Order: sequence, then structure tokens, then C-alpha cells
Amino acid sequence: MQLFGQKNIAKTIVFTTIVIILSNSLLISFFYLQNTYNEYELQLERIKVQQINLQKTMIKQQINDIVQTIDYCYTNASSEKKVMQDIIHWLNSLQYDPQKSDYIFVYEIKNLNGGDDFATLLINPNRPDLIGKGISDDYTDPKGKKFRKEFLRGIRKDGESFVRYAYNKPSSNEIVDKISYFKYYKNLNWVVAKGVYVDDINDLTQDLETQYFHIIKKQIIGNIVSFVFISLLAVFFAYIFGKKIESKLREKDNEVEKKTQELEQLNISLQDQIQKEVKKASDQEKILMQKSKFIAMGEMISNIAHQWRQPISELSTIFMNIKLRYDLGKLEQEFMDKKAKDAEQLLEYMSTTIDDFRSFFKPNKQKEIFNVQNVFDAVMHIIGPTLQNNNIQLQINIPQNIKISGYANELEQALLNIISNAKDALIDNEIKDPNIIIQVVQSNQTVYLSIEDNAGGIQTQPIDTIFEPYFTTKMEHGTGIGLYMTKMIVEKNLSGKLNVENTNHGARFVIELQSTI
Repeated sequence: MQLFGQKNIAKTIVFTTIVIILSNSLLISFFYLQNTYNEYELQLERIKVQQINLQKTMIKQQINDIVQTIDYCYTNASSEKKVMQDIIHWLNSLQYDPQKSDYIFVYEIKNLNGGDDFATLLINPNRPDLIGKGISDDYTDPKGKKFRKEFLRGIRKDGESFVRYAYNKPSSNEIVDKISYFKYYKNLNWVVAKGVYVDDINDLTQDLETQYFHIIKKQIIGNIVSFVFISLLAVFFAYIFGKKIESKLREKDNEVEKKTQELEQLNISLQDQIQKEVKKASDQEKILMQKSKFIAMGEMISNIAHQWRQPISELSTIFMNIKLRYDLGKLEQEFMDKKAKDAEQLLEYMSTTIDDFRSFFKPNKQKEIFNVQNVFDAVMHIIGPTLQNNNIQLQINIPQNIKISGYANELEQALLNIISNAKDALIDNEIKDPNIIIQVVQSNQTVYLSIEDNAGGIQTQPIDTIFEPYFTTKMEHGTGIGLYMTKMIVEKNLSGKLNVENTNHGARFVIELQSTI
């Protein structure tokens, strides 16, 4: 039996086509599933890292707010002994969620260098049996870690410390990993601390992981169905085509003219099919573009959470100050009115942030003429306190009455992303005298907005790679979306340019926009 004989042409074509298509489909499916699974694992790790960093930032901000309040009370007190009693009473009155075990604990330091009785435990809802007793830095957690020695090293070096260790959880009496932030208050020789249990963070990320899993599952099922459908369609056409060839060879020369007409008709049919396939490919491309927009919107939602951190922290500080003043009987009407106005401004900004992100992808947004100084004032209102808390100096040189036509809120978002990146670089690189220089210069009809830091510069080459999506130099907490979105906002929505270069001290980002003059 001749495999490639005239009678077996159709079978040969179908068999060969099936083998090729199935082989390709299996290979494509394997690599697709492998890549999808790897991406899923990476995304889960990113989510966990982001949640840990978010919780660390929140507890640090809360402890810093409490220390500021303690300092205010101590500075304005007439009696040190009385104010210490009032502060301890106030801290003991603070409520905490037993399920999360987010309690505050305080040490009175006797010896910063450590020792058997280096401190006295003043406050700890989890260990009332140790209140007023001396504690040793030689204590080890259930995993053998001497975490008190570790946080003392951080206190001696920086006045603060993050430490991860194993500790008893009040709500379950289980030994669970815990991340705590310790802050030293020199005037009272106190260390004020608060921690978060890792299993609580895992609970927070569970919903996000479930949502992302369902998205990935739908994508995999959809693509596998597409692979199967295309494979069956190709096999079907191969079979039909093979049967046509076999029939034409059998009819030989006397049916050449007739078969020529049939071939022409088949050609027309194939042209129609090709047009249908081209249209189908075009529709598929539109669907992919829509999916990419949804992904970008998802990143925007993540940025909303990032933008709300500082306002929420400021609101927490406002409420704590009001409660403290009320507890001390010093809640004046003028102070209350000022704090209420501050809270109203923060809430208005948070509402505006939602409106801005919601309208980001709408095609017919109205442009407005706005003052560049007002934009920077709004940005500094958001990020200024964070820069101050990290001892980052600002040098701002913005001439008055420079106006631009466009979208003020989107320019605020772009500037906020750049300044936040500069802040992170200064903190991560532990710069001794961190500073950020902001300058605005107008030349003819072009306005140049420059943001420069002294964090040592960008090591990535070529340097423009930092604007690519999902590229990040922040290995622990970066998403690679911020600078990509910033460049898209500047160049697509503001019709400007965004450039970056290294200077002698750090990195300089320059935004070029057209002025209204």
C-alpha cells in the first residue's frame, strides 16, 4: 500500500495536518499554562509583599502619630509624673481588635545597651503578668530568636526598628510570626511599639488571591477552547481540501475544464473565508485592547489605595488629637473648627481622587486652564507630611502665574508618582541628607517641570527602560506600573514629554508642557 498514492492523498493530508496541529496545540498549551502559572505565582507574591509593606507603613504611621501626641502632652505638661500617668492611662484606654491583636505596648528603657533588666514593661494588653516588671534582652522567641536585642540595635542606630519574630497571639493562643515597629521617645526613655501578625495579613490577601485566581481560570479556559476550536476547524478544512484533490486526480484530463471552474469557485469560497477570518482577527484584537484597558484600570484602583494612605493617616491623627484634647478638657471651639475643616479637605481630596481615576479613560474630558503653582500645592498637601516624617528636605522654585491648559488632576497624579519614586529611592538608599529639588522654568511657550533627587541616580541601562510596563527596580514592593502610567498621562493625555537623566547627585525627571501664553 502506497501511503502517498493517488487514492490516499486525502488521508495523508488529514493525518499529517492532525499530527502537526495537535503537536503545535499541545506545545502552545503547555507553554501558555506554564507561563500563566508562573505569572500567577509572581502576582501572588507581589500581592503579599504589597500587603506587608502597607501594614508596616500603617503601623509606623500610627506609632509616629502616638509619639507626636505623647510629645505634645509632655512638652505642655507642668508635672512629669502626672503627665506620665495621664499618658499611660490614655494608652491603656485605646481599644484594639482582639481578632487582629493590634495592641500597643510600651517599654521604659533603663539601659539602651541591653542586659537582664534593660527595661520595664509599662503597657501590654497581651502580657498583663509582666506589667511593671524588669525584662531581659536575652529572651528568645519560640523559634530561638533574640528579637529584643535586634530591636535595641535598631533603636541605638536609628531611633526606630522593624523586627519579625514569633509571639503568642491573644485571640488564638497560637505562636504566630509577627512584625512589630519600635519607636524610641528620648524625653521619657520610652519605646512605643505596635505589631501585626502575619496570618492577619494573609487573611487580607485571601480575597485578592481568590479574585485573581478566577480571572486566570477564565482566561485559561477561554484560550483552551479557542485552541480546540481552531484545531478542529483546521482539520475539517484539511479533510475537505484533500478530498477535492483526490477527486480531481481521479477525473483526469477529460474533466479539466469542469474542475477548473470548480477550483475557481473554491477559490472564491476561500477568499470569503479569508475575509471572515480577517474580520474575526480584527474583533479579537479589539477584545485584547479592551482587556488591556481593564488591566490598566485595575492598576489605577491599586493607585487609589496608595493615594489614600496619607489622607487616612492624617484623618487618624486629627481624630486622635481631638480625642486627646477632649480627654484633657482642652477642646476649644477654634481648634475643633480647624480640625473639622482639615478633615473636610482630606475627604474632599479622597472623593476627587475617585472622580479623577473614574474619568481617566473617558474620551471627552474637558480641558481647563490652571496655575502650575496650585498643582504643586495640591501635591505637597498630599505627600508633604510623608517627606517631613522621613527628614527629606524640599527646595521649590516655582514662578507665579505660569498657566497650562489641560487636566490639572492628571498632572498632579504624574507629579505625585515621580516625587513618590524619589522619596522611595532616598529612603531605600539610606541617603544621609536627603533632598528633592523642584523647579519650574518657562521658555517661550514651553514650560519645563523638573524634579531632581540626590539618591545616587538610576543604574538601569538604557535609562528609558524604567518607563516600560512591569519594569521595576524595587524588588520587594514595586509593581512597575507607576512610571509607565506617568509617561502615558504626560504624553497621551497632556500632549507633553517626559524625560529622565542622571545628574551628579541623583536622577532628574523633566516634564515638558505647552503654556497658555
